[in-house]
Amino acid sequence: MRETVTKRALGIALILILASGVWLVNAIFNQKFTSFDEVKLNTDTIGLQLPSRADVKVRGVIIGQVLEAESNTEGAVLTLGIDPDKIDQIPNNVTASILPKTLFGEKYVELVIPNDPSTTSLRADDRITQTALPIEVERVLNDLFPLLDSIRPAELNATLNAIATALEGRGEDIGKNIETLDSYLKRFNPQVPALVDDLKLLGDVAQNYADVAPAIAATLRNTVKTGNTLVQQQAVLNAFLKDTTAFAGTADAFLKANGDNIVRLGEVTAPQAKLLNRYSPEFPCLLRGLVDQAPLLASTFRGFVFHIDLITLPQQPRGYGPKDRQVYGADNGPACVGLPSPPIPAKGFPNFNDGVNGLGRGDAQRVAPLGSDPTDAGLLSLMGVS
Repeated sequence: MRETVTKRALGIALILILASGVWLVNAIFNQKFTSFDEVKLNTDTIGLQLPSRADVKVRGVIIGQVLEAESNTEGAVLTLGIDPDKIDQIPNNVTASILPKTLFGEKYVELVIPNDPSTTSLRADDRITQTALPIEVERVLNDLFPLLDSIRPAELNATLNAIATALEGRGEDIGKNIETLDSYLKRFNPQVPALVDDLKLLGDVAQNYADVAPAIAATLRNTVKTGNTLVQQQAVLNAFLKDTTAFAGTADAFLKANGDNIVRLGEVTAPQAKLLNRYSPEFPCLLRGLVDQAPLLASTFRGFVFHIDLITLPQQPRGYGPKDRQVYGADNGPACVGLPSPPIPAKGFPNFNDGVNGLGRGDAQRVAPLGSDPTDAGLLSLMGVS
């Protein structure tokens, strides 16, 4: 009886030892006794075939595993366990990609170190916010299946046979065309940046045209109205053009008949115009003086009667004799001589070179001196001068 109990106890102990061994092996396999520094990875989706305890690698070296995966409204959050001895070698600006080991195999998390790694290393409880997820094979097959399902094999076979027949014997020509196209593209590729700039400028020009389009439309509408007005006033416009043509003919005949005279007129009037230009500074004061004298002239001719106060000179100047000759020798410059408000009596008149001198009166009487003619004796007797 005692021997039986002993055997049973040994059997139970063996079973416990075997169970403990299995659990220990499983715990070691699942790294139950391994400590990790946990970091979070934000991703839009984890895709398919990402197993629990998936590997976490850096440049192909396993540095940890995926401890937990949670989904939320914004995507998924993976808890990555990183080996504490290796986390210091990873920069904190690392990114992550979820990649398959084979085409249809399970996936793992690949930490991608950027070209300009940060000097600060990744630490526990940090968060990786950028991830790259490859296109799922299942998604490609799902999108491809409707296309394959819609293709009819007989029609596809006929199409492929037609393409094969068309290409048969033309491989060399097709190769040359591809080489020619390649040469074109090689020359075209350097111009792509300029083409992009031109397209941007084209967008600006198009925007400018869009801005002025209403004004252009209004101008075109006004042009239509103008055209309609010209059509309505066609008779008037025709008459105007006929009159203009007739005037042009008359002017042409006049210019042909009097062209030389007009040229001569210009030549003759040139000295007078030059003289008027020289004395043009006198015109303002002269005209102002005439305007100021208008009231006095109106008083002189009041009642349409000429009113004048006449004072005879005690010694009258003689008249001009045969020896008197007029001289046009005045060469003085422009002078207003007190105009537009001349003093009374007037003073400051220049001594014009008119061939007469010696009056001695200062009253600007330009006559020959008394006694310069034989007839002066009779004139003096009439004046009572001995």
